[in-house]
Amino acid sequence: MPYLCFIPTRYKEGTYTHEPFHTQIDDGICLDYDDQYQILTYTVPNLEDCREITLYQISDKELTETLKVTYAQNGILQKITTRLNNRELFLYIHFTDSEHAKQELKNFAIQNADAIIAQIRTFTDVAARLFLEYFCDGDYYDFHAKIGTAAQKAEIEKEYPDNDDIVDNPGDYPMDYLYYGDNDAFHIFVACADDGMFRFFQYAVDLMAERIREQAVPLLQKTEDFKFICEEYD
Repeated sequence: MPYLCFIPTRYKEGTYTHEPFHTQIDDGICLDYDDQYQILTYTVPNLEDCREITLYQISDKELTETLKVTYAQNGILQKITTRLNNRELFLYIHFTDSEHAKQELKNFAIQNADAIIAQIRTFTDVAARLFLEYFCDGDYYDFHAKIGTAAQKAEIEKEYPDNDDIVDNPGDYPMDYLYYGDNDAFHIFVACADDGMFRFFQYAVDLMAERIREQAVPLLQKTEDFKFICEEYD
């Protein structure tokens, strides 16, 4: 189907399913769904650069059955949520100002970091490196942790004996211990918050990195030369 629904930015107070919103409009959010490839695409409204969000492997059945559209008493669209793969996902959230956005993004960053910390807690080997890697190009957002073991580090040193710095490069370690949070939610929160005046992406990255450094590093059995490295990749 060419679209799922057209959601106006103003409507009567209440929470609705997708069913009332099938009249094409110019001012609002059009949820486009590609049923062949299970891709949901839409544009965040009221931003100077009109950020487009694309979500992959989205079940149209789950989407239509769980979509909720909520309007405040003043008629302003507050949020669009859905439930996919047993998790609630915000497709849109209205922030009243930058301070509101910062607070909500802080709450998300704490929850996302805690989800990654919980996964790191299951690691039982000896860690030589804990990497945090992040990336954003406007269309794709990524933040994840990666652990390099003592044995993996020794193999890298053996293979590249004349390159001391290579053991600090996450790309040279196998992908055996990768830990992700919710990158879709990260994308949506930042896209809805960003007004071009504040680097909300970096703000969230810094919050998550500091929380993981403080709470995850003490959980690990570590080598004497263990390092915690947080860096952007391209």
